[in-house]
Amino acid sequence: MPLELVRPEELTKTPYINVLTYPRVSLGSAKSRIKQLEKMGVTGIVFEGHARIGRLGILGLGTVGVVVRAEAGGQSYALKIRRTDANRANMDEETRIAMLANKVGVGPEVLAHTRDLILMKLLRTQELDEWLKGLHGPGKRDEAREMVHSILNQCRKLDIMGIDHGQLSNLRKHAVVAEGTPWIIDFESAATTRKPRNVTTAAQYLLIGGRLSPLMRRILGIRDTAPLLRLLSDYKREMSDYRYAKILEGLKIA
Repeated sequence: MPLELVRPEELTKTPYINVLTYPRVSLGSAKSRIKQLEKMGVTGIVFEGHARIGRLGILGLGTVGVVVRAEAGGQSYALKIRRTDANRANMDEETRIAMLANKVGVGPEVLAHTRDLILMKLLRTQELDEWLKGLHGPGKRDEAREMVHSILNQCRKLDIMGIDHGQLSNLRKHAVVAEGTPWIIDFESAATTRKPRNVTTAAQYLLIGGRLSPLMRRILGIRDTAPLLRLLSDYKREMSDYRYAKILEGLKIA
């Protein structure tokens, strides 16, 4: 099916309004959001992606927002549109936390936002399990170890910033690989008002109890998880640089 590029003023039409105001169609909300798109300089929406709303392809669908590809200034971006049934009246807090994470190099860069929309850097991604299953050859252990290192470093930065992502227990949906680099994404459930648990939660998923963990342990040669569990427990109790370094040491990460 060919890609569809739709100008903002056309988004009040069916079936495009179904995406712009998902899941409760509202002409008033659509008109408001079109004005917000124009304010951000968005000149078109491209309906592509593996997820779908009706016949239209989209990049992602979550409990708070719909993600589509947007065009602005001749460039492509990811645009998150607040669902009309979202558990929040605006995208202000998610934007604030995402921009805070951006300051330490975590998450796709936020470029603009309004009440209902967030415009971000577009990542051409693959899922972590797809990337991991694609590793071959004698260097795959080093590649897997570096991937774990990069993810845990991002989590450590979030811990230091006092940001708890909130959804890293399902890391497969909240960390992706773009051009060989992992990215932690989607800060819709993140908060700065609770104790951060990013390092411990991500490590649990990657190496102990997550969907990818048996394969990751096999690649890394980890036969006994008890020492790692002790290191994670120590870090949870004392979230210091020393305790984080001991986790890396236990994983044989320089």
